[in-house]
Amino acid sequence: MNKKHKWLFNFSSSTVGGGLIRTLETIKWFDSKNGAYFIVNGRIKNLVLKYRKNNKYFFVSDNKVMRLFLDGYYIRRIINEIGMPDVYFSYGIPVFKEIGKINWFHISNALALKTNKISLPLKTIIQMLILKKRIIKSMKYADIATGESEFSINLLKQEANRRNFNCHYDVLPNGFDIKSIKETVNRKREAFKKYAVTIGTYKYKKIKLALDLFHQIKEANNLKKFIIVGSANNIPRSVISDKLVEIVPSISRKDLLNLLYNAEYYISTSQIENSSNAVLEALLLSKNIILSNIPSHNEMLRNLKTKTITLNNIEFHVLKDIDNNKIEAMSWIEVFKKMFDIINNFKKSSDLSKKY
Repeated sequence: MNKKHKWLFNFSSSTVGGGLIRTLETIKWFDSKNGAYFIVNGRIKNLVLKYRKNNKYFFVSDNKVMRLFLDGYYIRRIINEIGMPDVYFSYGIPVFKEIGKINWFHISNALALKTNKISLPLKTIIQMLILKKRIIKSMKYADIATGESEFSINLLKQEANRRNFNCHYDVLPNGFDIKSIKETVNRKREAFKKYAVTIGTYKYKKIKLALDLFHQIKEANNLKKFIIVGSANNIPRSVISDKLVEIVPSISRKDLLNLLYNAEYYISTSQIENSSNAVLEALLLSKNIILSNIPSHNEMLRNLKTKTITLNNIEFHVLKDIDNNKIEAMSWIEVFKKMFDIINNFKKSSDLSKKY
């Protein structure tokens, strides 16, 4: 463990999806360097313990009540054991006091800051409104705040600036695994029946709309199947009953990348995203893509030429015959290098003499 720069990461709420990907990539990278301390959920214990050459882990259990009303109840015990870290990085968990010399909050879910006009269950809306209030309240303790897109970090800045909180803001995007992407694209595309795919089934993903888009383009593109990756519990019955729909509740990372690589189309009709891992990987792998016109998608497409398709008076971006080499994206290695750049920029702009 590098004694000069002691990092404590809090990924205790990340067990699935993009949060899990970032957790594991951060763990792998730091373990290959000088190591760090990690607070992680006990449900992923078997995934992280293979990386313990230099890292040390603290496992916490699921407790939704504590998660919503008393985040960080385990922090005091950990600090008593390891001492004050140089950097405390909290992924989506409010920072309610000075824990490290530098306290870093990363917004993990844009829904925590914006639920207006988004299709969500009432229970989720209430949870997000409570979380938003707690995040904003905690921002007075944050030295650095990041989000995975300009959209998400601007939402946070707007709320914090109203309260005159002094904080260093930056974008810390999702990355991609160089080895996995290279291994996938080096394979010959399989001659399956042509299909389209979408990933994620939460209500705000608008799966029914994605299926309608599929039907609009299927004849012109000879599409035979629409594959939905995610829990069937969140999918409308009208979608489940469609004969061309195939639901894949769970899938390995390798198989997911292959699914994207061999797809004729990737479709996302999501209403909101912090920054989608699935869209990033689809841009790097898939032949053609249809994306909803939302801020974080637009950022990812900023330097690309797109066409539009309209459904129910809603316009969607279309990218055809994508040259994946032209996609501007950071590898995870570059993301972690940027973390240190953010730290250095913060130090240059701040008086840390009292902390160091």
